Amino acid sequence: MAILQAELAQAQEEKAKQEEKIAAYVKQKQQLHWELRKLQGSQEQCKEEAHSLQERLHELRSRAQYWQELYKDSTQALDMREEQLVVCKVELAFLKEELSKAMEQVQDRKRQHHSPRAGAQNGPPSTRE
Repeated sequence: MAILQAELAQAQEEKAKQEEKIAAYVKQKQQLHWELRKLQGSQEQCKEEAHSLQERLHELRSRAQYWQELYKDSTQALDMREEQLVVCKVELAFLKEELSKAMEQVQDRKRQHHSPRAGAQNGPPSTRE
């Protein structure tokens, strides 16, 4: 009977050790589960931040494209206006030259009209000029 009591005591001691190990494993399992939840929450937050940053990047790309197109259109409009300005300057120079020639012709006619010889032949100057 002493042998059975010794074996029983040993079995109970072994059982107690196993229960301690099980309790330690349960505690470790809970700790790991808590850490896993924490990591999953962190992962979800990172996903949300990444999504938010992607949306911001898309918005900034759209803005950049808008400003590039506006710059391109403005540059083209400016180039066209500069070309029109050059054409206008050329036309203005031509018209100034034509005006100068016309003024010279008018002055020449006035001189011819007011000369003594032209006055004697033509009579008084007309008011139609």
